Amino acid sequence: MKQHKMKPYSHLMIIAFLMLAISACEKDPDHPPVNVPGETLTIQELRSMFNGQPVSFQEDYSVFATVSMDESSGNIYRQAYVQDATGGIQLRMDFASGVSEGDSVRISLRGTVLSSFNNMLQLDSVVFGQNYIRLGEAQQPIEPKLVTIPAIAGGFYQGQLVRLEEVQFLAHELGSTFADPVNQVTMNRTLQDCDNNQIIVRTSGYADFAGEPLPEGNGSFIGIAAQFGSTWQLYIRRLDELNMEGERCQTDEPQGSGTFDDPYNVAHAMAFNTGTNKWVQGYIVGVMETTVDPFQASFEPPFETPSNIIIADSPDETSATNALIVQLLVGDIRQALNLVDNPDNLGKEVKLLGNLESYFGQAGMRGTSGYWMDGEGIVPQISFWEATFSNEADGTAPFTDHNIIGEEEWYWAHFDGGCLVINGFVGGSARDNENWLVSPEIDLEGRQMVNMEIREAINFITSYDDMQVLVASDYTGGDPNDSGSWQLLEGFNRPPGNSWNFFDSGSIDLSAFDGETIHIAFRYISSTSGAGAWELSEVRLFEQDR
Repeated sequence: MKQHKMKPYSHLMIIAFLMLAISACEKDPDHPPVNVPGETLTIQELRSMFNGQPVSFQEDYSVFATVSMDESSGNIYRQAYVQDATGGIQLRMDFASGVSEGDSVRISLRGTVLSSFNNMLQLDSVVFGQNYIRLGEAQQPIEPKLVTIPAIAGGFYQGQLVRLEEVQFLAHELGSTFADPVNQVTMNRTLQDCDNNQIIVRTSGYADFAGEPLPEGNGSFIGIAAQFGSTWQLYIRRLDELNMEGERCQTDEPQGSGTFDDPYNVAHAMAFNTGTNKWVQGYIVGVMETTVDPFQASFEPPFETPSNIIIADSPDETSATNALIVQLLVGDIRQALNLVDNPDNLGKEVKLLGNLESYFGQAGMRGTSGYWMDGEGIVPQISFWEATFSNEADGTAPFTDHNIIGEEEWYWAHFDGGCLVINGFVGGSARDNENWLVSPEIDLEGRQMVNMEIREAINFITSYDDMQVLVASDYTGGDPNDSGSWQLLEGFNRPPGNSWNFFDSGSIDLSAFDGETIHIAFRYISSTSGAGAWELSEVRLFEQDR
């Protein structure tokens, strides 16, 4: 039998060929459109399949798209956004560390679920390597669509990469960072155009740019358009896509002084959505309905929610983006203004007194304490001293934290529009602590019938004795255990101690200290046998009972 001897270099040729074949397989795991399983859908066709109920895919469909945002910046986690010529959608993934912006991908739909989370359409249960198949780099990267804030609010660009021009962050937010990288807390900031249309910019505390200051100028902004309930928001991919160094437009110039005789208009209240006891004037245009899930702004009767109203500068406004949501607490003001019991109030002009702060995730008024409409209403006396902790940069100011025992301290948090928090339960265990939060001197000379109101939340309560409210007229500084004859204040409304809900105390009588100089204190105690959580958002002093 004749045998063929292999030439020496033939072995090298075979090895080289095999290595090339293996390398090719690694770089190109899929070869569309050959043998693509099932029907191919566009993203628009995929989105149109959702009719209010989750769609679970049991058959083979494929979607071809380009990754428009990955999780590399830390601003999103186990998510990605993909887009084709017809639309965009959010992917919820088992892990997304192998996803890269600009990748061309095939999404195999078998085993995934098309659903809505608070009005954000998403493709859930996407398994990397099984449903998410990388094809390589896209031949053409996604170009952001030039849009306006009202166009985003109209719902046309959900999940897509967009570009806004001539926009800026609100004036009162300048100096803030995008988020809180120290405590890794996600924060909302507000972007506005020169017509004062506004939209939220939401940033994770884990984003690599969370600690960077907001740009102070006007210019262009690129981000992903997303939705949470009725609130539209943008996610930044990276800071170099913000070019905001131009001159600011003047939409946020003060209009009114916030008094009864010279109230803010709604545009100004939205642009400077901070401050306590401010009067705002506008037209009642609707309600944020809380009887639906998710909550939804409604501008057409009949209305179902009595706990808030929406006001705007125009009686014809039908977009929550250009309006202020106003909380109506239980009582006379709600009874007079709510649109469920008073449908004829729709379109009426009203003045409202309250605290300007975020409500339902956008510009709002909370703690509404006064109103004036049709020549009548409630005009309460304004506090002569107050602390509302609405500014993160102020920390515990004007109060001073005296840490007597333990390592925990009072610290600022964004809850209820800004508050101070103390909690002795850390790292899975309760700890020994004693902390006093003491006010500066408060001069009551010439004051009569002084009373105080506080707003607080208590959870995991041990005892109200561990969360005391005190007052002294002889405190001289230092450890309050060694200085001052502190009087315990009791008999006022306090939270039940089992939730994070904030409660108003009602009037706390301080008339025994009329004419004196006092300090207010909040004393917190915890031990290894129990540690409650205490949050304080407002302290106000009035000269007479309301």
